[in-house]
Amino acid sequence: MEAGYDIKPIPKSKRQYTLLTLSAIWFGAGISIAEFWAGALLTPALSLWAALGVILLGHLIGNTVMGLIAVEGEETGLPTMVLSRAALGIRGSLLPSALNYLQLIGWTAIMLIVGANAMNAVFGKGYSVWVLVLGILVTAWTYIGPRNWEKIEKAAAALLLLLAVWLTYTTLEQFSLTALLSKHGTGGMGTMLALDLVIAMPLSWAPLIADYSRFVRGREGAFWGTYLGYFISSSLFYFVGALTNMAVGESDPIKIIAAYGLGIPAMLVIIFSTVTTTFLDVYSAAITYKNISPEADARKHVLLIGMLGTAIALVFPVDRYEGFLLLIGGAFVSLAAIMLTDYFIVKKGYDPDELLDEEGRFAGYNTRALIIWLAGFLFYMLLAVEGLFGIHIPLLSALGARLGSSIPTFVLVSILYWLLGR
Repeated sequence: MEAGYDIKPIPKSKRQYTLLTLSAIWFGAGISIAEFWAGALLTPALSLWAALGVILLGHLIGNTVMGLIAVEGEETGLPTMVLSRAALGIRGSLLPSALNYLQLIGWTAIMLIVGANAMNAVFGKGYSVWVLVLGILVTAWTYIGPRNWEKIEKAAAALLLLLAVWLTYTTLEQFSLTALLSKHGTGGMGTMLALDLVIAMPLSWAPLIADYSRFVRGREGAFWGTYLGYFISSSLFYFVGALTNMAVGESDPIKIIAAYGLGIPAMLVIIFSTVTTTFLDVYSAAITYKNISPEADARKHVLLIGMLGTAIALVFPVDRYEGFLLLIGGAFVSLAAIMLTDYFIVKKGYDPDELLDEEGRFAGYNTRALIIWLAGFLFYMLLAVEGLFGIHIPLLSALGARLGSSIPTFVLVSILYWLLGR
């Protein structure tokens, strides 16, 4: 089997990705209508200045986590869910792997839904037709494998950069930036909840990061390739989403794109951004499944996931995107805190072969780690209860409004795991 479709460590002599290659992959992931949509959720509740500050701070925090997990992948040559075995145990890693598998199928469907709606709004032809077209493109792009992504990802990233600059220019040409910056927010969303919404996006990638950094030559290339590629594109699209919503009072990017009448360039942005973002979900879902069932054929699973995501997109409506982001944050903020604390502080690195030995010291469950992970998830949910469910619990709502959910959860879980993990 091709090395890119296995979970065994990839020898450094066989790695072909550079910092530029990894940056191109994550740059393509960050240029997405999902980012546009998430950015639009920030305004007009926040002023544009406040939204910009939240966007930059949220990405500084979230991308640091992404970069550190990328280092783990480069140093061990292993995918992310296999790395989680060290903290949770081999059997213990099955639960987060199953959750990750389900969320990646969900993300595949959501990206196809958003892309197909945008294409239908701009060009017509029918929503179902565009779901099928995009689903086939995403599945084919994924199926060609990591060894063949290098050139097409760089070409796609270059095109998306030009299109992103053009879209930003088009936006600013239609609206007065000075006037928009002077507008006050309506106060419908607290700053810390907004920060959580931004942090949740890079953290939603946390269970995937090492799947790609394991192909990179060099620790710095792994960290900065992941960090810079995603930071630049995701921050830009968050800001364009916030900017356009502040200007026209419309949080739906599909309606905004249709209103612009952007034609062929809009089509290219939609198609390329959908493919370069969604193929990561499909590939990592297949690799995640191999952590659950090592005998599985990942290539065949790529086809299965592509079909499942496409089928769900044909029947599943997106009606609580904000809640979906926060729920993902609840599960994976806690897991990322445990993985980073375990790797960099408690164990100070792993022997890759030990993580693949099903009879070795990592076999079974690490009950303490699983309890801490669950406690972190519940703590996150309690702090986010008002933002998620509209339930006001005075003390928890006040604490969540003041501190947010992501940062307190990450700190609490890291401290608990360090204390018990020693």
